[in-house]
Amino acid sequence: MQYLFKLCPYFLALYLLLIGISLGAALASGAFTAPSIFRAAEIVQNLEITTFQSGILMTSIFIKLNFLLNILALYIIIYETILSFYKEKFTPLLGLINVILIFLFTLYYTPLIVEAQISGEDSLYNESFVAMHHQSVLVFKTLIIGLCVLFIYRVLKVINSGYKGK
Repeated sequence: MQYLFKLCPYFLALYLLLIGISLGAALASGAFTAPSIFRAAEIVQNLEITTFQSGILMTSIFIKLNFLLNILALYIIIYETILSFYKEKFTPLLGLINVILIFLFTLYYTPLIVEAQISGEDSLYNESFVAMHHQSVLVFKTLIIGLCVLFIYRVLKVINSGYKGK
């Protein structure tokens, strides 16, 4: 067990790297990619793409992102429960919230969106889909904020421990 705690800085470095990569990928998907894909017909002349087709493209991007987010969720569970649960109380709780948000997005909302897309374009215009999609956007934005807070808190903790001579 003592050997495990000697490896803690390496686990923390990997943890911060995974959070940073996942956060960057989530921001790139949501903030940069989605607006371009959904306005592709405006950006590229003579491109005939519908909102439904743009949604299918975005879903394929989010499915790939979900794989990364699920890996991050598993690492958060491992890191926060095994390595920091006994030392801290705030970050395990924040980690748990992020894990719940990740699994809500990847295991609940994404499959519902895929199912609606399989049903056809008409299913995307009903009231229940619009409400569910809005909820998924809120979960995704909350997840980005939660990951930012977790990342900043962990980085500041490392910086402060360096100033204290630890």
